[in-house]
Amino acid sequence: MTFQGRLVLLISGLVTLAVALVTILLAWTTHSAIQTRVEADSRAAATLLARSATLAREVPRDVEALLGDRLLSEATLAAHLVAVMEAGKAPVKAVTDRLKAVADGGGPDEIWVTDNRGRAYLHNIPGPDITFGPDARAQPRQAPYYGLLNRAPEKVVTDAATEGGKLMKFAGVAGVDKPRIVQVGADVRRLGDIARKAGVDGVMASLLAGGTVEGAWLLERDGRLAVHATGPSAGPLSERAVEAAKAAAASGETGLLREGDRLIAFAPVPAAGQGAAGQGAGIAVVRLPAEDLSSVVGRHVKIGVLVGLLVLAAGVYGAVRFARSQMAPIERLGEAVAAVEAGRFNPFTLNEAMERNDEMGRLARVFRSMALEASYREETLDAQLLMRTAELETRTEKLAAAEHLIEEEQRAARDVQANLLPQQLPAGRDSQFFGLLVPGPAVSGDFYDVIELDERHCLLVVAGVSGWGVPAAFLMLLVRGAIREAAARPGMTPAAILAAANDRLCGQSPFDGFATAFVALYDRETGMLSHSSAGNRAPCRIRADGSVLTLADAGGPALGVRKGIPYGEAVARLEQEDTLFLCTEGVLRAVNAQREPFGEERLAAVLHQGRGLSARDRSELLLRAVEAHVGPGGQTGDIVCLTVRRLLPAAELAPESEAAV
Repeated sequence: MTFQGRLVLLISGLVTLAVALVTILLAWTTHSAIQTRVEADSRAAATLLARSATLAREVPRDVEALLGDRLLSEATLAAHLVAVMEAGKAPVKAVTDRLKAVADGGGPDEIWVTDNRGRAYLHNIPGPDITFGPDARAQPRQAPYYGLLNRAPEKVVTDAATEGGKLMKFAGVAGVDKPRIVQVGADVRRLGDIARKAGVDGVMASLLAGGTVEGAWLLERDGRLAVHATGPSAGPLSERAVEAAKAAAASGETGLLREGDRLIAFAPVPAAGQGAAGQGAGIAVVRLPAEDLSSVVGRHVKIGVLVGLLVLAAGVYGAVRFARSQMAPIERLGEAVAAVEAGRFNPFTLNEAMERNDEMGRLARVFRSMALEASYREETLDAQLLMRTAELETRTEKLAAAEHLIEEEQRAARDVQANLLPQQLPAGRDSQFFGLLVPGPAVSGDFYDVIELDERHCLLVVAGVSGWGVPAAFLMLLVRGAIREAAARPGMTPAAILAAANDRLCGQSPFDGFATAFVALYDRETGMLSHSSAGNRAPCRIRADGSVLTLADAGGPALGVRKGIPYGEAVARLEQEDTLFLCTEGVLRAVNAQREPFGEERLAAVLHQGRGLSARDRSELLLRAVEAHVGPGGQTGDIVCLTVRRLLPAAELAPESEAAV
């Protein structure tokens, strides 16, 4: 079978399937819609009847609440009226006459105003004065209002109650000028008339008048009939319907029951204080005639079949025409593909297909452009490949040259850094000196120095500079030169040395960098140590018992930041067998694989472990701890430390003062 035949068969089958599905769906939706509509109407009628029964109870209660609010307003006005008249020295009779006029003019039926002891000396009702008391049994009407004398509460509203053959409702407020009770009351017998007018009788009559409802019943929870209204041809409720109504009242949910060609709906009447859910105080029942749905569904099925046959015939005819029109450009494209494969493609063979404005036309235009572009790209591909290869080789050579230049720069920086370190540290039996420098992968210019000023005094220096590589090495050279030049002047203290070095760096340094430094003047005979810091951490003092202390942080900011800055100075003393440990920030900032720095706590712990060790052993112990922390290849910056240990003057020890790089 050709593609055209398969296309016609496919479209015809799809049209037939669509017609059948539409017919079935139409019949099903029609049946469901009618049934749903009838059930919804039944539920709505029953719910309306149930709500009407609820309103029959709630309307009088709401009206009574509104009446209570009105009585409170009238009591407040009466309290203000009495206060104004008594403030004007009006006699009691004048006030009483005014209250009677208010009552006769449409105000409350009863008005009672007491003094501060609860005696009602003002009232519009003839008879003796009444004294309000707290005893609810003796005075059921007056007792709830006794607390108004103390304004606790300030207003009271009581439910309607029968008094003297009348249904009365009272409300009261506290006096506005002095402790008193102002009570007003109204005859509420009209509430019964409202309840009767708002009952369910009118709603039932309205439901029957529409012709849709056959009968309406209002039952008690036990199934007893309360109110009903039925049409001329409607019979009573069946026992089955009554039992279903009782079940709906117990569950508190609406329900439906089909009896032959009739549909019965149930809706619970909520009890007082309940919402729509919960067990009801009764049940509303509505019965409607249900139309025979089979005839309606049959009519819709016949219409659907007839329309389907017409659509099927039109679909087959359209499928044949559509298949023929769509196959023409596909055949032209097939011929063009064969021509491209054979290398004899003629772009003009696709002109007819390209004139179409649909997907086939766009496909023909795209194929023609692709075929022409393929031949052009094939010619230029080799040339572009050669150009890219040459460009890649050039970039590779430049990268290799740049890498070599960086390596040479790092090597030169390491040489400068190593040559600036002291080749030999002071020796003697009074103290041990040991310096350690481990350059990082990128040299950062940290260094240490020990300058012997005389046989007794020497200057201890550790410093770190900002930056990396050759610039850092040259800045290190400037810092070391500035410190040595200042130290060569007679009488210079550590603070003065740092101040002079800072001024020189600010005036002469060609680099936009800075340096941190720690300078200490050490007296080898007495162990006295005067020191100053320029942004560098204070050194640690390890006592003979192994405890680790940090020297006082005295000095100022880093070197090269601002000219003319004074630096502070502090003094300490190294006792016999005490050790002074100096280092730069590279030791504390060494991080492990989890990016955790070595830190002050680990440094103090390692220094405490080295109790009784020589200056060299203590430095190497720290180096091993740092290397274990960062792991293989984890060092990123320079590690610089300088260790000084004061010995016993009489100790017969061989000199152990070295410099290690």
